[in-house]
Amino acid sequence: MEFKQMIETNKFSLVVSLPSNKLELAQAALDGGAQAVKVHCNVWHRASGHTFGTYAENREFLRRLIELCGDVPVGLVPGGADAFITAEERLELEDMGLKFFSSYSQHLPCHMMESKKLTKMVAIDYTYNENTLDAVRRSAIDVLECSVQPGENYGTDLNYADILRYSDLVEKSGKPCLIPTQRKIKPCEVRHLYEAGCKAVMIGAIVMGKEPDAETLKRVTAQFREAVESL
Repeated sequence: MEFKQMIETNKFSLVVSLPSNKLELAQAALDGGAQAVKVHCNVWHRASGHTFGTYAENREFLRRLIELCGDVPVGLVPGGADAFITAEERLELEDMGLKFFSSYSQHLPCHMMESKKLTKMVAIDYTYNENTLDAVRRSAIDVLECSVQPGENYGTDLNYADILRYSDLVEKSGKPCLIPTQRKIKPCEVRHLYEAGCKAVMIGAIVMGKEPDAETLKRVTAQFREAVESL
């Protein structure tokens, strides 16, 4: 299934962001009920503390990951502030079967938005304003990743002010909104994201740990999938 179609048609969706690029962790995510899997290259990841290698270094891993996941959409953060995939590498990933990309708007080369195959999941950070949301509404963004927590909030508890902010983002952006676990969101709090109008949660290192083993990742994923299914 295409990632955009899944986000739009599911009542709510569960995406797992792997804290490191390991096939055994991807298998654990699938076993736990992940509905999509996201990985990284060319980037330092604040929540996990990991540095992910170049696209060239991850090419074979990505091929094997896409094959492993089958009908479960695979996405990629293709870069960050210091490095990003080229247009040629993007085309290679499209042919490989990648389904979506995820990137902060301030890191995103314009050529990524030219893709005819990849779902465009673009993240805004805590510096967004009303003008940002007006522009997002008019844009070709398919899914808005609401990465709006400042660094000092990472790993802290979700509060209702967050829910109100997410609800405002849903209404004013006009896009399907995905919430990453920058806060330490609990499975029982997924209902509040859903009631705020959000369409997906993306769990990662904040809720599963920076160095989770496969069993831990599977267990945490299953807990969130159960919460999603109970909506």
